[in-house]
Amino acid sequence: MNTPSSDSRTPHGQIPQRYSGRIRGLDLTRGLAIIGMIWAHVKPYTTDEGLAYVLSEIPSGRSSALFALLAGVSIAILTGRNVPYAGDQMRHAQLRIVGRALVLLVFGSFLGVFSSPIAIILDYYAVWFLLSLPLVYWSARKLAISAIIVALVGPQLIIGFTWLTDTFELWGDGFLTNTLVYGMYPGLAYMALVLAGMALGRLDLTQPLLRMQLLIIGVALAVLSYGTAWVATSTFASEADMWDSAYEGAGYPIVAFNFFTAAPHSNTTPEVLGNLGVGLAILGACLWLAPLAKHILFPIAAVGSMSLTAYVGHAFFLHFKPDWFFGDSVAPFLWVAGGVLVFCTIWALLPVRRGPLEWVTWRFSQWFARPSLRSSVSSGGTALRSASIHDQPLPHKPAHTP
Repeated sequence: MNTPSSDSRTPHGQIPQRYSGRIRGLDLTRGLAIIGMIWAHVKPYTTDEGLAYVLSEIPSGRSSALFALLAGVSIAILTGRNVPYAGDQMRHAQLRIVGRALVLLVFGSFLGVFSSPIAIILDYYAVWFLLSLPLVYWSARKLAISAIIVALVGPQLIIGFTWLTDTFELWGDGFLTNTLVYGMYPGLAYMALVLAGMALGRLDLTQPLLRMQLLIIGVALAVLSYGTAWVATSTFASEADMWDSAYEGAGYPIVAFNFFTAAPHSNTTPEVLGNLGVGLAILGACLWLAPLAKHILFPIAAVGSMSLTAYVGHAFFLHFKPDWFFGDSVAPFLWVAGGVLVFCTIWALLPVRRGPLEWVTWRFSQWFARPSLRSSVSSGGTALRSASIHDQPLPHKPAHTP
């Protein structure tokens, strides 16, 4: 049931409605992102470039992009959903976001201690959270426009910075430079996805029309972006030009291929927009399939409801199974994904509200934001309540869902 918000009013004086309740379609989407990441980490290695190879590469790069899109949705939900908080409520929500970012940095550092081919995303995730703090007051329209601008400009800045540091032998190794420019998930590219997710979270995700729009827009954007990349790299933006330039020792090559490829983790405009399109389509489909999260798709929704636990758990486990990387069997994926599904399903059936690491994150973020809560209460305000996709249990009984 939607509840009215007293944070703001329409020009006609009507109180807008803030949608409420856990959105199980988001759990499904997040669960698919985790399973896709597991596949990308331990999928069978093959040199065949046929249809099987193309299909096996679908989760590569797109799972992390889907994670970034959902990070934006989470930020919007934490800060008021489709009716943004104001005043003390917003400050409290922002402090909770900072607290969550700090926890993610700790978990990311923990996983970084253990050798693994996995490029840990948690540090980047934390930086995205912090970069979003000044933008939580923006409307869905402003966030969407900003997402498009970042998608068009950010990848070009990455290429420019990389060329500068390579050409003039500048030192570019550092936490901020890696998370913003040079790393696997650079903020200059991935913030486009985060901003797009924030824009979505500012809309009413319970509306059926929105699901259809996400599907149509997502498919169209993916076809346009990947199609453009394919045409370009098949004609004037050949990959051979890049290798020829590199072979000539000209430093980081500034060739058309670097701007138009949509290869996984290339962080170009076509890849970012294509991944965004795939993410929108998957999210739209999962919102439609949300009723199935109560039974048939419950295991996947359970994984999504405790995605931090699933991510950290599988990454930590794979440290002890180095031979499972770059193998020729699908067995490692079945073992890891199956183990994650079983654990999360059993945990979700227990009388607990959150996953193990989700509980730690929630407790710390609440503690970190408590000074703002005390300040509000001492000044005559009421206790603040911040909404979060991780702050409510995965429903076991019928509840409000999109």
